[in-house]
Amino acid sequence: MPTPKSKQKTWRRNFRAIWIAELLAIMGFSSNFPIYTYYIQSLGVNEQLIARWSGIVLAASSLSMGIMAPIWGALGDRRGRKIMVMRAMFGGSVVIGLMGFVQSVEQFALLRLIQGGLTGTVTAATALVAGQTPDDKLGETMGKLQLAIFLGQSVGPITGGFVADLLGYRATFWMTAIYLVVAGLLILTRVDEDFTPDPTALEESLWSHLRGDFSVLFGVSTLALVLGLRFALRVGLRMRSPTLPLIVQEVLPSGSFLGSASGSLTTISGISSALTAPLIGRRADRQGGRMLLMGSAMVAAVAMLFQAMTESYWILLLAQVFLGFGLGGTLAVTSVYIAKLAPRDRTGAAFGLNQMAKSLSNAVGPTVGGWLGDTFSNRIPLYAGGVCMALAGTAVLLLPGDKQQVAQEGTQEMEGAEA
Repeated sequence: MPTPKSKQKTWRRNFRAIWIAELLAIMGFSSNFPIYTYYIQSLGVNEQLIARWSGIVLAASSLSMGIMAPIWGALGDRRGRKIMVMRAMFGGSVVIGLMGFVQSVEQFALLRLIQGGLTGTVTAATALVAGQTPDDKLGETMGKLQLAIFLGQSVGPITGGFVADLLGYRATFWMTAIYLVVAGLLILTRVDEDFTPDPTALEESLWSHLRGDFSVLFGVSTLALVLGLRFALRVGLRMRSPTLPLIVQEVLPSGSFLGSASGSLTTISGISSALTAPLIGRRADRQGGRMLLMGSAMVAAVAMLFQAMTESYWILLLAQVFLGFGLGGTLAVTSVYIAKLAPRDRTGAAFGLNQMAKSLSNAVGPTVGGWLGDTFSNRIPLYAGGVCMALAGTAVLLLPGDKQQVAQEGTQEMEGAEA
């Protein structure tokens, strides 16, 4: 039987491997994100429909991911979280590699739809980590995992933009496929999962278990509020996705390296988020996260409004730094809330619902933003997104304030939901 010391050594070793694998995976996913709009342009889409098609392509993956995330989460609770991480990474490598061969925007959108149904490495890795981490280390560990995610988001876009400018847009998708294969092999060979499912979960069908997850987890009003805030904050952020590359195109001289310039925006926010997330996560462990979450949301909202107003690329870049500070805080704190409110035997399902909220917001935000950009102007989605994030930041006041209150309310509500 493993001793407490050996268990501690195992979860720390596993976390190091997961951290590196998730860094590689996010580097891959984010390397082609800045060039989606330009890739769509290269496929011959009408100039008046570029923002709208960009929104559709960005939303397609998120829509299917939102549908599948709770199912994958429930399967993870029954069969183990490690295999869910491997499914996301190896499946993503095949589909994204194929994106480098598409000949039309319709083919691109279809593969994005399939990608969303197969992937979700962040959710799978988060559930794997949360299921192994001691309670008193959750905030710090979740913050460190966010650090890997944000570092990947920092390095990936600038390298992807550089590869796109040097070798063409298609090469970035093939580079992503390679990253994901390496990350999947790392999980396969370096992570040991000591997983024992809840025996009662195996006595019922997946669908019955899934209905039970929804019933119990949505019965926790505080958790439902956190997921609602996660959705609203992400909608606000993602409204700008289809038109931000077009704004970069407006403010830079003709002939500039657009891929590298757009990638730099994502890189700079990834760096500032990576610096912020572990610090905010650690403070949330000690004092509760409500005011940290509210402050982070407001910083992000103000930064987005500055981006909407500027005519300078350098102001866009500076505002992106502060947007990253805000995002790092919101993601770290919401992850802590979810990990503390969800019971251990439903961790995968809870983070599956978190991914569903994130994915649906990733579908709604770009779709609305693309429509606003085509109908009004490229800057209107940034104004709308900033207002949305500010309203969500105000709603944070409805959450419990300190960590003892979070734990107490979560326990009471969970007992009521399961009764």
